Amino acid sequence: MPTMTALDQCSNCGRAKPTIGKIHPARAAGVHLAICDACVAEVATMMADGPTRIPGAARTCTFCLKGEEQVAVIVGVGQALICDDCVDTYRREG
Repeated sequence: MPTMTALDQCSNCGRAKPTIGKIHPARAAGVHLAICDACVAEVATMMADGPTRIPGAARTCTFCLKGEEQVAVIVGVGQALICDDCVDTYRREG
């Protein structure tokens, strides 16, 4: 039986590729994360409803490696962080 790879399931929700729509790989080279369309939609809603900055240490999007000074919003998805730029790109790819 074949083993699941990082691109066969969503890094956030864990749903497997056959049961969901498109899975988007991380945009930065060497980053082995992926996010499904359902999680992208949830994150887009969170970004629209949530604060744009949370005080504390500088954060970096784990999907594209941009720092929060380079993007408008970064939010947590599971163990990862994702920025508005990645969410917008993945929604366009939809």
